[in-house]
Amino acid sequence: MAHPHEYLLQEYKLSIEKLVPLTPAEVIDEAKKLYDELLANESATERQIIQALIHIGRKEYPYRKAYEELCASDEEKRLNEAAIAKLDAPLLNKIKPALEHGVQITDYAKSKLFEKDLTGEERYRVETAILDAHEVVGRQCDERAHERQQKFDDLVKIHRTDEERIQGLIDQLRSMADRDEKWRSEIIGKADEFEEGWSIVEKDPSEEEVRQEIANWTGVFEEHPEGEIAVDEGI
Repeated sequence: MAHPHEYLLQEYKLSIEKLVPLTPAEVIDEAKKLYDELLANESATERQIIQALIHIGRKEYPYRKAYEELCASDEEKRLNEAAIAKLDAPLLNKIKPALEHGVQITDYAKSKLFEKDLTGEERYRVETAILDAHEVVGRQCDERAHERQQKFDDLVKIHRTDEERIQGLIDQLRSMADRDEKWRSEIIGKADEFEEGWSIVEKDPSEEEVRQEIANWTGVFEEHPEGEIAVDEGI
């Protein structure tokens, strides 16, 4: 019998498989353990699954951000070069005019010229070259991260501090719900929305957006005698 929340669990499983290299084994093992427990428990609620995703997401966040920062500086250039290297001379000569002035092959493949200039078979070869290039660049990133372990570890520390600061702001926003029962559910709902951004299947929470939300509610509470809540600049 399928789990009542099979689709969400499938997203969870796929996300585990995509955790970046150098994510600690204990984080991966915990993610798999939680997944297995939730899958086996047909009574597990959607909220329980989301909480597990948030829990793992917060743990993997600094490793993912460090990995992306270490690899992203020239990734587009390396991807372009790797894809072009896989094309034969006649096809490359055919698309060269479209790649002048710094146009990347990935952008060209999304353009109307791509459909106009090439046959279906040629388009397939270009798309295959781009897919293969992604694998090549991915392996290069893995090797780069391992070779620069100290730099990677330093970046992890920076992004872990970022994660703690953002969560602190979310907690600050949530605490504002205690100021007025009238706004309580709306504030808690917004805090939940930001916190769910930690989930490994969602977009990361934005520090700027959380701070703006706190500022907005500060404005609301300034109308009340006891309420001047400001963003804690120490967070």
